[in-house]
Amino acid sequence: MFWKLLIINLLTLLRVIGAIILVPIYNTYGGFYVGILVSIGYLTDSIDGILARRFHASTFFGALFDGFADKLFTIMNFIVLYLITPYALIPIIFEVLVIILQLIKYHHNMNIKSNMVGKLKVWILAFSVVLTFLMSDINTFNNVFHIFRDVSTIPLDKVYFYLLIPAILMEILTLISYFLEIFKYQNTEPIKVINNEKTPNIEQGNKWTNFKEIWLNPEYYAKHKNDKNTRNATKISKK
Repeated sequence: MFWKLLIINLLTLLRVIGAIILVPIYNTYGGFYVGILVSIGYLTDSIDGILARRFHASTFFGALFDGFADKLFTIMNFIVLYLITPYALIPIIFEVLVIILQLIKYHHNMNIKSNMVGKLKVWILAFSVVLTFLMSDINTFNNVFHIFRDVSTIPLDKVYFYLLIPAILMEILTLISYFLEIFKYQNTEPIKVINNEKTPNIEQGNKWTNFKEIWLNPEYYAKHKNDKNTRNATKISKK
């Protein structure tokens, strides 16, 4: 199981590394090659999820690390896109608002996993972002995709705007869906609190054991992944 967890989280780590090198790659090679790199990044997002489910190796650490990598990768994509078109500022603002709502959910001990709208947003956003990067390097784009050789006749400002519209719309829908989740949660039953008796192998004073049993334990994740009180896991793991 150790090697499975390591491989899955290394794939997630690739997105973090990819986010860090996006700006240098753009400055050195241009938007087309950034688009290729971003495509690979979104591909790792699918592969690590598939492997985690296939190997029954999903953990709370993996879920949170994956979420962090996704947000960092997305924000960095739009920051680099902002160097290409000011329209990228719009999805940046909405993505920050999504993160704020996620933090509010976390504060209320709610499940912070992406809902179906959020998961759909990732793929539509990926399509918009990758195609915008590819189009930003129009000469390389035309040389590689000869079928679109006449695309350079279209004003690029309009192309960027139209390509980013789907991403902006999905950001808005995600915001609405998370807001509705918070509203619904505040009108339901009180939070169920995790106690030590339901947590496996909790040892007083052994923080590493507690961290491992809660954050790196696939069985614990499978049992509690839908709990509203995910924040309590951090409290227990520090005991």
